[in-house]
Amino acid sequence: MAISDAELDVLVKITGTFETSGDPYIGVSGDFDLQGISCGVLQWNIGQNSLQPLVKAVGKAAVVAAMPTLGAAMWDACNGPIPAALATVRSWQNGSALKTVPKRELQSLMGSEKMRAEQNTAIRKTGQKAEALADGWARDRGTGRRTAHELAWFFDVVTQNGSMKDLTFQDVTSFKNAAGDGKADDLVCDWLAGTDSRFAGMVDCHKNATLWRDGAIGVALDLLVLGYLRSQKSTLRWRGDVLNRKGTLATKGGWVHRQQFDLSGIL
Repeated sequence: MAISDAELDVLVKITGTFETSGDPYIGVSGDFDLQGISCGVLQWNIGQNSLQPLVKAVGKAAVVAAMPTLGAAMWDACNGPIPAALATVRSWQNGSALKTVPKRELQSLMGSEKMRAEQNTAIRKTGQKAEALADGWARDRGTGRRTAHELAWFFDVVTQNGSMKDLTFQDVTSFKNAAGDGKADDLVCDWLAGTDSRFAGMVDCHKNATLWRDGAIGVALDLLVLGYLRSQKSTLRWRGDVLNRKGTLATKGGWVHRQQFDLSGIL
């Protein structure tokens, strides 16, 4: 089942809700994660060479038109070695905060017609990877066809975590069987409640432990468990943050980055 335009809009809206405020297409941020700058719906960045292909695709003329002060430097940065590109975009910041002109011009570039189209092309390619995972998951669950809810959950995995690390529905079934009848969510929530300062998102973890206990059933419970299993394959620091996002998508509500989200009207 191909991703529809309506589903693409949902993926953009959800990802933008977590990552940026306002129009997700023009969301830009500085070097908080050591990636230089991160831009657009999926926060493509310089450090991982994910932003450069989008910039090259729109062409130098479009870049300079959107960024009259810094466009030439942006074009050169995206066509040169990554260390040099990082040095360029870091010079546009105070610490990890973008200065006024670079921020305004980057937003102008990302919001341009050509760049919005390139972002949509890249989002759809990412969506195809997520769809393959969601389709396989649905087949394994015996439901036959993936839902928009499941697609959104796996889209977040692809964009934020890269892969499922070979986890499947069978792992969810094994976890639930080992936990005992009706206890799978308790084990997940107990883990969340036990997180400490070693874990990013600890405060959100504690809130979600209360929010999600005894509340998830059906596919929401299965995705919550899958989110827990995937989080445990992340580095220790980010396990709580991963589960906060995946659990919020699974249950259609939760706390992420100290903000409460209700996705019931979107998913």
